[in-house]
Amino acid sequence: MKDRSKPANYRGNGVRVLLLLALGIVASYTLVAGRSLRNNRRELVDYGSNSSDDDDDVVVVAAETTKTDETSFAKPARGDPLLEPVDCQELLKSYRRGEIAQLRDHTAELPYHKSYVRLTKTSIPFYMSTSDANVDIFRVGIFDTGNYYEKVMTKTMQTIIEEVSERMMTRDHDGERPIMLDVGGNVGWFSMLAAAHGAEVFVFEPNVVNMIRLCESSVLNGWMHSRFHPYLKGVSDRHGSQEVMYKVDPKNPGSFSFSKENADVYESKFGKAGTLEDKLQLISLDALAMDQRWLDDDDHRTIAILKIDVEGLELEVLSGARKLLMSHKVQYIFLEWKNSQVHNWEKMSTILLQSGYVMYKFGGGQGPDKLVTIEYANGAELAKGIAAISKVENTNVLFRLAEIKGSE
Repeated sequence: MKDRSKPANYRGNGVRVLLLLALGIVASYTLVAGRSLRNNRRELVDYGSNSSDDDDDVVVVAAETTKTDETSFAKPARGDPLLEPVDCQELLKSYRRGEIAQLRDHTAELPYHKSYVRLTKTSIPFYMSTSDANVDIFRVGIFDTGNYYEKVMTKTMQTIIEEVSERMMTRDHDGERPIMLDVGGNVGWFSMLAAAHGAEVFVFEPNVVNMIRLCESSVLNGWMHSRFHPYLKGVSDRHGSQEVMYKVDPKNPGSFSFSKENADVYESKFGKAGTLEDKLQLISLDALAMDQRWLDDDDHRTIAILKIDVEGLELEVLSGARKLLMSHKVQYIFLEWKNSQVHNWEKMSTILLQSGYVMYKFGGGQGPDKLVTIEYANGAELAKGIAAISKVENTNVLFRLAEIKGSE
């Protein structure tokens, strides 16, 4: 039986990696005692040796290259061209050639071109690529420690994937994997975590800086084909529409807004307009569900987790997933409940309750760790209940199917 406890290409300490960088190249390099074979990448290795006690687990994305015909994603779209995933190799070819404007215009203050990669210290280790601290101050801790600051969320997701996998093994699922939908994937910590525990992952991330890191991580771990599906798109209830995306925090690539007002605030703070170069293509989860045939009567696949963290667009995501939620394919839903969206809480609550979900746990920045003992009759009551327990700006809330509770 194949050992799933380590990512593909893992070779233990004194790391030597044969890296399929997603630009149609094979790269091989070695790090020894914090020294790189490439002098022009030394600053990255120095960063690792200064920030981690485990230099043997630190890897830098760089190296000599040779051509390969390996493809990043082999599964064709079923019909809707908007639902074709990113080809990581083609994306990273463009990245290395300097063809992506947002990455090409890097500076000493915002070095988008730098990648920091290490093996995580999770129960099943995997490789994670992160950006420089000047680009993403929030995710740099992954490189420093091998873990993520949302520790409760990490543990809870890991447990859910394992439990759903066990349930699937007792039924006739023909070796199928549990599915995770990661809406607002950022650099992909939770996507990689789920994949490491055997899930098939569909991850949606509209920011190309983060998508580069996602692609680098998926390639390092060997998850480039039918197990890992990255989409450089936004998720909404307006499938096929496009929106201008505005930057709102220069040190957090995952932060953006469709609001011109927020863009004006960005400009007043940082002295430049916050508009990103291209319009963002929007898709809906219902469209994806139909494209993947999850809603077919004879489809028995299980979506273990739907995670939604989309900077205030949670209502739009849920509204565009009504058919999927009503199908009860999705077992658990993680939502970041933002106080800035309090005017949408009742609508969000109503969609979830009417679709057969109950609030299971809630918590602060590290994740949902407090059990909910109250049952709410309608969306208005649930919204008031969340308002009463929300002591921080953003509350992490975990919903689950009511029928799961009944089967315990």
